[in-house]
Amino acid sequence: MRLCSLLASATFVVIFLSLWRGRREQLHNVHWAASLLLYCVALAGLEWINRPEDVLIRSLLVAALTASNIPLSTGVRLFAGRPLWRWWMSVPPAVTLIGFLLPSIVGVLGMPMPPQSEQLLAAFGLALGMGTFGADVIRQAARAVPDGYGGRIAGIALLAYIPCYLFAIAGDILHLATPSTLAVVALLSDQLLLMLLNVGLLAMPAEAALAAMRESAWRDGLTGVYNRAWLAQVHSGFLQPGTWLAHIDIDHFKSVNDRFGHAVGDATLVALARTLVTATLNSEFEFAAKVVRMGGDEFLIIMPNASLLKAQRLVQNARKAVSDLGPFDWTVSIGLTEVLADDTALSNAVDRADQQLYAAKLAGRDRVAA
Repeated sequence: MRLCSLLASATFVVIFLSLWRGRREQLHNVHWAASLLLYCVALAGLEWINRPEDVLIRSLLVAALTASNIPLSTGVRLFAGRPLWRWWMSVPPAVTLIGFLLPSIVGVLGMPMPPQSEQLLAAFGLALGMGTFGADVIRQAARAVPDGYGGRIAGIALLAYIPCYLFAIAGDILHLATPSTLAVVALLSDQLLLMLLNVGLLAMPAEAALAAMRESAWRDGLTGVYNRAWLAQVHSGFLQPGTWLAHIDIDHFKSVNDRFGHAVGDATLVALARTLVTATLNSEFEFAAKVVRMGGDEFLIIMPNASLLKAQRLVQNARKAVSDLGPFDWTVSIGLTEVLADDTALSNAVDRADQQLYAAKLAGRDRVAA
C-alpha cells in the first residue's frame, strides 16, 4: 500500500510538472509537484530505513512528511496572490521532529518513555501539520476562487487525515487493534485522501478559468462595468426593501456623437462608467454598490442596504464629478427610487427609476429626481 501511495504521488508529480511545462507562468504547479516529491522521498526513506540506531534520520524523514505540506500551501497561496511564507509554517515540522526525537533524548537521560512513544508523538505532529495547512488551504482557496470547490476539497482532504492519526494514537494506547491493522487503516485512508487532495488542486485552475469566462460574459465590453446579463442572473438578490436604484442618463448624448464623433462618444461612456464606479468605491457602500450599463448611455447603480440620504449623497457626488470631467461641458440626469416590499421583480423598481429619470429631464436636466 505504501508503494501504491508512492506511485500515485509520482503520477501526480508528472501531471503537475507537465502542466507547468505547458504554461511556465503557472508556478503553483511546481510547488504542488515539489510537495508530492518530498512526500515520496519521505515515504521511501521510512520504508528502507528501519534500524533503531537511525533514529535521527527517521525523525528527519517523518518531519519531511509534515513539511511536504508547506509547498502545497505555498502553491495555493501563489495561486491566490498571497504572501508565500509565514513563520507558523515551520512549527508543525519542528513539533514532529522534536516529538519523534523526544523519547530517545529522554532515554539517554535515564528516563525511558512508554513503548511506541515515537510513533504517538510523530502522529501528533503530523495531525498538527494537517490541521494547520488544511485550514490555510481552505482559506486561501476561498480567496482565489470564491465560488470554487476544488481548493476546499483539497483542504478538507488534509483535515480528514486528522481522524486517521487520532485513531492510530487511540488504537495504540487503548490496544483497539494490532499495529499492523492500524498501519493498514492509515495507508487505506491515504489512498483515498491523496486522490481527493490532488484532484481538488487540479480543479482550482479550471474553476478559476471558468469564473473568469463567466465574469467576462457579465461585463460590458466597452466600459467594463456589469451588463444586463449579469443583472438578469442576480436580480433576485436585490429584490428587498432598502435597496435603492439610480437610473442615470447622459444629457443630450446624441449631440455629443454628432458634434465630436462616435469615438468621443465611446470615450464619454467610459469616463462616465469610471466616475460611477469611483463614486461607489468612495461611498459608504464600498464594494456593495454595483454599476450596470443598461444599454446606450443609460447606467444603473444598485445600492443594497441603503437609505434615501446615503443614496442621494452617492449620486449627487457622482453627478458633480461628471460635471468636472471635460473636455467639453456635459451633464447627467438621475432618477432615484427604492425597491418596495410588493415588487415582484427588480424590473418594477427599474421602471420607477426610469420614470424619475424622465422627471429629472423634464425639470431641466443635470439633476436628481427621487
